[in-house]
Order: sequence, then structure tokens, then C-alpha cells
Amino acid sequence: MQFKKEDIRANILFAAREEFWKNGFAKASIRSITAAAKTSKSNVYNYFQDKDALFAAVVETTITGVKKGFDHLRSGNPDRSAETYTIDSQKEMMRRIMLFVYGHQDDLKLLLFRSAGSSLSNFKDCVTNDLADVLADWVAYAAPERKLSRFFIRMVAGFYVGAIEQMLAKGVTAEQAAEHLNEFLHFVYGGWRSVLQTTPISEV
Repeated sequence: MQFKKEDIRANILFAAREEFWKNGFAKASIRSITAAAKTSKSNVYNYFQDKDALFAAVVETTITGVKKGFDHLRSGNPDRSAETYTIDSQKEMMRRIMLFVYGHQDDLKLLLFRSAGSSLSNFKDCVTNDLADVLADWVAYAAPERKLSRFFIRMVAGFYVGAIEQMLAKGVTAEQAAEHLNEFLHFVYGGWRSVLQTTPISEV
């Protein structure tokens, strides 16, 4: 029986995903992947330059989705102001983020917990930096009179990313996350409203 090229590639990716999840990138074996995919090592390298390229291909859809998400946020920043920042707008943004997270949770777990040794091992830092850029731009549009330090904004970005990382690490289900969403929502909304106000708290 002869397999189509796209079927061979799909089989390799499926086997690779299982292997990366089981052993992590560093300890993943191309030999195990080829055995599970029922193909040859040379055939794997016909489709992927090396193990790193194979790992990147496994999570490609999620990486692309993350980039598109940031592009969407950036494109909307010029239309946002302190007046349009409401608890409903914050709730909608968090809803979209959670939909993405739980729609791509397997890939995100690979990137956060199984990517050591790969070119994507810095995924968390990259996402945190990109989010910090988006937040900095948003503050510049929403409250141009406020001059927030990059360090502070990156801390906030790290808080968001860290919260997602913890949910995935602890196996929090989408339903359980929804239960906690209200507490988280009011916490971040109250914090941003305070930061965006014209007169800093320390000067009141």
C-alpha cells in the first residue's frame, strides 16, 4: 500500500507530537518517531530539516495563531481610550484569550513545558515581551499623559502569561477557569482603571 506524501507528513507530525509530549524535545528520539510513523529516518528528513524543524512544524498552527492574536490587538489599540476601557471590554478580551488557550492547550503545553533545548524554548519570554509591547502601545493611546515604566508593564504582562501557564500546569479545565474568571476579571480591571486615571494614586 502506497501512502500519499501529505499522509506521510501527517503521520510523522502525529508521531512526533506524541514523542515530544512523552519525552520533551531534548530527549525525543527521531528513531521512535519514525517507528511510530511507520516510515524511515531518511524520509523524516525529506520533510523536515532536523528535529528542531519538526518540533516547530508540530506547533506551527499555534505559533501562527499567537502572532495573529497580537496583530489583532495592535490594530485595535488606536481606537481604545480610558473611556472605552470597561469591565465588559476586559471580559470580552479575556474570553477570546481563554478560547484560544483551551483550543490550543496541547501545543501550548508543549511550548511551555516540553520545549527545552529547541529554538522555541524561549516561547514564554517572547510572548511576555510581545504582550508588554501591546500593553505599552495601548496605554500610550488610552492614557497618553501616563508614563509607565517598561519594567512595570512587563511585570503585568508576565502576570497574565504566568496565570495561563499555571492553569495549564495544574490541569485547570475550561469550566474551572470560567469559575475563577470573575475574580481575575475584577482584579485586573480595577488595577488598570487605577493605573489609567489621570492623577496617580501617590499624588491624590
